Amino acid sequence: MKLYRWFITIFIIAITVSGLGFAKFQQIQAAISMAESFPEPSATVNSIITTTTQYQESEEVTGQVSATQVVKLQNELSGIITKVNFSAGQTVKKGQLLLAINSVEEQTQLDAAEANLRLAKNNFSRMTKLLSNKKVSQQEFDTANAQLHVDKASVENFKAIIAKKEILAPFDGVVGLETYQVGQFIAINSDITTLVGSESVVWIDFQLAQTKEKLKLGDSVLIKAINDVKTRYKTATIIAKNSQIKSQSRHMLYRAALDNGRQWYEHNEIVKIKVVKPSQSLVLVPNSAVSRNQSGNYLFVLEKDDNQQYRAHKIKVELGKRIEDQQIIKSGIEAGKRISTEGTFKLREGLLVYPKQINAGSITENVNKGE
Repeated sequence: MKLYRWFITIFIIAITVSGLGFAKFQQIQAAISMAESFPEPSATVNSIITTTTQYQESEEVTGQVSATQVVKLQNELSGIITKVNFSAGQTVKKGQLLLAINSVEEQTQLDAAEANLRLAKNNFSRMTKLLSNKKVSQQEFDTANAQLHVDKASVENFKAIIAKKEILAPFDGVVGLETYQVGQFIAINSDITTLVGSESVVWIDFQLAQTKEKLKLGDSVLIKAINDVKTRYKTATIIAKNSQIKSQSRHMLYRAALDNGRQWYEHNEIVKIKVVKPSQSLVLVPNSAVSRNQSGNYLFVLEKDDNQQYRAHKIKVELGKRIEDQQIIKSGIEAGKRISTEGTFKLREGLLVYPKQINAGSITENVNKGE
């Protein structure tokens, strides 16, 4: 009797569950039918076919012009100025006397030393003859020889002192604006003037961050005056670079040489330097085509499915430099792909898309004009 009751109970539960399941199934089928009656979600976007263009990336920094010959002239000895042979800003020649300091005392001492030298030479000549005839000892001859060398050294010493009191131009160039007067006292190691050489070649020193492309000896850079907007860039050649990267700024120092640069630039003038990289064939897309988030940078490629309808597919790309409203793509996509531009924000993976194609020719045009 108990088994029969249990059987009746289980049967009733089964009938109830089956009824509820069937009712739910009917609801789901109705929902599916209703959903199928609506069109598939889609989006309409502008699109382009990617193409490659020749792009030459450049980096602009500032540098400083330097003459190849520059020296700050100083006097090694103090004294009264007896001669001034240059004027402010004058062009001077190599070896030209610029300034002389009183050396009367040293000249007198030189005359005495030269007289002693003549006497020592005569005495040494006699000693040489007497020694050959064995009429003097070797010691007497050695003494005469030593005295001759002492007197020679004394003459050279006074000549050197007199020379230190004459400031000569070490090379052709232009002196500074300093002015001196005869009778003026000048202290030891005074800065007399700065002489800038007149060679036509100039050097340009500049720095590039260690993250930038490294330059090699013989590479070319472009030079222009800092406030020049009309003149074309002039080409200079890298002739040297520092032996190490600066530890504080993490920059590498380079030096370029510019032929005939003195006709355009002055010593210590600041100039603009344009470092141009080799031309590359790269894909350029409108900036509106790029989606950016924490995971990276993406483009939506539009590809046809089995029903010949366009679907959106998300691909990760590596970005290069941005040029106005265009974006360089370093890697991740090649030419000939249809991508979404305006309206990209509406897309997701696999979404049905109705693309409207726009002309991509203006992209390359704008980049070429900009560069």
